Amino acid sequence: MYQKMEGNYVWVFKGERIILRGRDICYAHMDQRKTFVHTGRREYRVGGSLKDVEELLKDLPIVKTHNAFLVHMDFLESVSVRGAVLKDGTLIPVSQNRWKQVRETVERYYQECHRVRHKMQKQDEKLQKKIYIAQEGLSMRESCGNLGA
Repeated sequence: MYQKMEGNYVWVFKGERIILRGRDICYAHMDQRKTFVHTGRREYRVGGSLKDVEELLKDLPIVKTHNAFLVHMDFLESVSVRGAVLKDGTLIPVSQNRWKQVRETVERYYQECHRVRHKMQKQDEKLQKKIYIAQEGLSMRESCGNLGA
């Protein structure tokens, strides 16, 4: 059994309730018909198939690198035909027939991240300018406040 609940992902497996935040999930994989979800701290055995995990995590930036692997793109350090390397050094296989799709998906994701980051920086610069102008106006009023009295 699995479900999404208030930004958390919940699995119940063999009576154990596993609740993980989406931002903590690094990757998921199948091994010998068993499904595992990995965080930076540990590996969790969860019920269901990898397809079930993929469906549950569809709101996260996940890429399927191999029939048996899903990777959260925020944890990617690099990706090549040889495999995907996570920021912690873990090597995830990338199948040859998925390579082109994986590369395009990762490129689109990082281009969008860059675009959003750039837009946020511009907004931050405008806000900083308004704060500076407001502070300058305030200090001008404080220093000129006695002129009219």
